[in-house]
Amino acid sequence: MKILRYLLYSIAVLLLVMCKNEKSSIPFELYHKMDIDREEENKLNPRTTVSIPFSYNQIFDPFLSLKENRNSQKADFLKGNSHKLKIHVLDSITTKMNVTQRKGRKERFVKAFPVIIENIASLKTMSLPVHRGCAVLIQQMKTKKNTWIDIEKRTKEKLGDFYYQIKPKQYVFTKIPIYEGKDSVELRIKLELEETEIYSNSYFSTVPNWIKKKQ
Repeated sequence: MKILRYLLYSIAVLLLVMCKNEKSSIPFELYHKMDIDREEENKLNPRTTVSIPFSYNQIFDPFLSLKENRNSQKADFLKGNSHKLKIHVLDSITTKMNVTQRKGRKERFVKAFPVIIENIASLKTMSLPVHRGCAVLIQQMKTKKNTWIDIEKRTKEKLGDFYYQIKPKQYVFTKIPIYEGKDSVELRIKLELEETEIYSNSYFSTVPNWIKKKQ
């Protein structure tokens, strides 16, 4: 009888753990439903350092209904917690993004990597700083001296800055451009906060030779 009770208890604990893990997992595969048209071969090849964010590279929130405005529903001008944000670059997938500037007349698309910005907190909502609905993500390159340098610069424009609220165990989706280049280098994303900085996983991609020379 004791053995039977022990087995039943063990099975109940196992089922509880499995259900808990299933509920806490983040379904990043939803990305494929958010980004259907991903065909693009051209890469970004600027002559000078790019100013980010790109005006049409908006964040997408899969946890809002299609009837809701994705920016206004969770927008806030008051700064909140940000320390539990985590950035994932899905470098095994390529997509395309619009790099047209706000005053540009003709749309321009380049090859890109999808990016997930996740709130890993269990209870607290996190605040993602955005500019005109775009996440301010700066790509960095690792140098031969094992230091990281920015290969993009943040826009100096302040009008349009606000915070986007990401609820616990939820995330938003955006993109970063892939640069033209012959040789691969190690890159990562930097998210600047007032009190600290958050970095993504590192990944390998190409950059123009004039950027690589900054090493």
